[in-house]
Amino acid sequence: MKLDVQLGGVTRTIDVIDAPGGGWQVVVDGGAPRRITGRRWRGTTWRLAEGEAAPRRLDVALDGRRVFVRDAAHGFGGEVVDARDRALALGSGGSAGAVHTPMPGAVVRVPVVVGQVVRKGDVVVVVEAMKMENELRAPVDGEVTEVAVAAGQAVEAGALLVVVTA
Repeated sequence: MKLDVQLGGVTRTIDVIDAPGGGWQVVVDGGAPRRITGRRWRGTTWRLAEGEAAPRRLDVALDGRRVFVRDAAHGFGGEVVDARDRALALGSGGSAGAVHTPMPGAVVRVPVVVGQVVRKGDVVVVVEAMKMENELRAPVDGEVTEVAVAAGQAVEAGALLVVVTA
């Protein structure tokens, strides 16, 4: 199964196939294959290992195409991207500059204002989820044309936070 996964505004192609003897062979962006083994442990928690390494616990929360993965030290939010949807959005000028939260949480800080010029990768909003602060970044260079949230506001997964117009 080949997936496009967007993490922090960067799209990665991940190819996952069942490996002989169990587990999966995972290739990220055409790189070297990695052998991953594991199983669901409890609820949304998995125990996964790469190669001969000791298994690590990972919590995985899914909401439609959005995914949030957390281990003991790091949290990552992302979205499984349908290549056809992405092509249509970019071709029509779509929402390439819209920043949505990948998980439910609370807005901690909005360091931008309407009219401000930002560069791709600049932090435009910080959302706390699962007791971790997640910096969400501008997906394109441009001008902030909409700020839809304020600090302290609760947001659901997928909520529009900021729009940057290229």
